[in-house]
Amino acid sequence: MAPVHPLSNGVTQAIDTAPVFSLARMARSVGFSAALTLYVALGAAASVIYPPLGAAFLVPIALGIVAVAPAAKASPRRLALTLLTAAAFLMPLWPAYLFIKVGPMPALVPPRLVLYAVSALWAYDMTFSRLRRAQFIFAVRKSGAVSALLFVLFALGLLSLPFSEGRSIAIPEFIRQSVIWLVPYCAVLTYCRRQRDFALLMKALVIGAIPVALIAIAEAASHQLLANLLSPFIADDAEWLRNVQSLKIRDGAFRAQSTHTHPLSMGEHVAFTAPLALAFALSARKWQTRALWMAAFAAFALAAVATNARGAIIVMILSVGVMSGILLWRALQRTSATRWRPLVGLAFLAAVAISPLASVAAYGVIAGKGGVSAANSTQSRLDQIEMAWPKILKRPIGGYGSGRSARVLGYWGRTLTLDNYYLSLALDLGLPGPIAFFAMLAAWGFASLRRSARAHPSLAVLYLAMFASIVSIIIGRSIISQTGNLAIIYFMMAAFAGASVTFSPRRGRNQA
Repeated sequence: MAPVHPLSNGVTQAIDTAPVFSLARMARSVGFSAALTLYVALGAAASVIYPPLGAAFLVPIALGIVAVAPAAKASPRRLALTLLTAAAFLMPLWPAYLFIKVGPMPALVPPRLVLYAVSALWAYDMTFSRLRRAQFIFAVRKSGAVSALLFVLFALGLLSLPFSEGRSIAIPEFIRQSVIWLVPYCAVLTYCRRQRDFALLMKALVIGAIPVALIAIAEAASHQLLANLLSPFIADDAEWLRNVQSLKIRDGAFRAQSTHTHPLSMGEHVAFTAPLALAFALSARKWQTRALWMAAFAAFALAAVATNARGAIIVMILSVGVMSGILLWRALQRTSATRWRPLVGLAFLAAVAISPLASVAAYGVIAGKGGVSAANSTQSRLDQIEMAWPKILKRPIGGYGSGRSARVLGYWGRTLTLDNYYLSLALDLGLPGPIAFFAMLAAWGFASLRRSARAHPSLAVLYLAMFASIVSIIIGRSIISQTGNLAIIYFMMAAFAGASVTFSPRRGRNQA
C-alpha cells in the first residue's frame, strides 16, 4: 500500500512510489512497436506482391477503429435519400462516354460522384453509428437470398484473383466493380428503408430515362449519333469511337444509342424500364398523370425500335406481355361478379392464343431472318460459346479473373465486349459465377412476384413491374455483356432489398 501524506486541511493524499523506470512496461512498449512494425511491413510487402492481400491486412485495423471509435450521431437519412434520388435520375441520363479518369481509379462522372458521397456517408455511419450498423445488418437479413447471393457473387470475384491470368487487369477491375457496384449497393440497402422510398427511387430512374429515350428517337430521325456530336469531349480511346461509328448501321437500318456506349446497352435499358413506366401509368390517380406515364412508355417502345436491337424489342414485348397476362389473370379472379369478366377473359384467351405465333416470330428474329448482319450476329454468339466452352472446362472454378473474358477469347480490340454476360462471368469467375448471378436475379424476381401478391394495391402493380423488369434482365443478359446498365440494376435491387425492412406479410400494412 502506498504511504499517505497529510495535507494542511487534514486530508490525506496517497503518494505514488512506483519507480520511474519499469522494465516490464518498456518490454511491453517495445513488443507492441515491433509487432506493429512487422504487421505494417508484412502488409506492405503483401500489397506489393499481391494487392488484394493489402485489404486483408486493413480489415483488422478497420474493425479495431470501429470497436474503439466514440459513438456519434448517424448522418441524416433524409440527406442520403436526397442524394440517392439525384443519383437515380442522373445515372441513365449522363452520357457514359463523357468522364474524367485519373490513373487506375474508376471513371468520374456526376452520378458516380453522388454515389461516392453516399458511400462516404455510409462508411462514416458504419464506423461511428451503432444504429446504422444495426439497420444495415437487419436489412441484409430481411432481404434474404437477394443480398446473400450478391455477396456470394462478389466473394467469387475475390476468390478468383489468386488463380487469374493477367492479374494487372483482373485486380483493378475487381476493385473497380466493388467501388461502383458493391459499396453503393450496401449504402442504398441501408438508407432505403421504406416502400415509399423504393417507389420514389424507381420513379426517379424512370424519369431520368425519358430524355434518354427521346434522344434515341431524335438520333433515329436525324441519323446522327449524340456520341459523334460530343466526340471532341470524349475521353475514351479512338478505338472505341471507331467501333461505335462502324456499328451505327445494320442492314441499312440506323442504330441509336443515345447516352449509352452501344445500341444493345440502350435497348436493354429501355426494355427493363418500360414495365416500370407502365406500372406508374396504371397506378396514377389523375388522368393527366396517367397520360404522361403512357407517353413515357410509348417513348421507351419507340426508342427500342430506334436501337434496332432485336433482343431488346423481344424482351420488352415478352416482359410487358408477362406483366399484362398476370394483371389480366388477377383481374379475372377479382371480377367474378361484374360485367367486365367476359371482356377480361376474352383478352386473356387472346393473349394465350397469339403466344405461339409470337414465339415463332421471335425465333425467326433470333435466327437471323432480319437480315445478313442479324444472321451474322446470331452466328457470332454461337461461335463465342463454342470457343469459350473448352476454356471454361479448363478452369471451371476460379476462371481467368475479372475483366479477362474478351481477352481470353481473343476478342479484345475486335468488338467492345462478348455478347453474353453469363458467358463472360463463366470465363471470369468459373462456372459458379453465372450460376450465382442467375440465382441472384431469380431470387429477386421471385421475391418481387410474391410481394406483388401481398402488397397494398397502390404498390402491387409496381412490384409486378419489377418482376417483369427482372424477366427482361435475365433474358437480355444472354445477348449483352456491356456493364453500363449494371450500376442501375444493382441500384434497383438494393432499393428493393432495403424496402424489405418495412414489408409485412399483412397486406394492409404495405402502403406507399
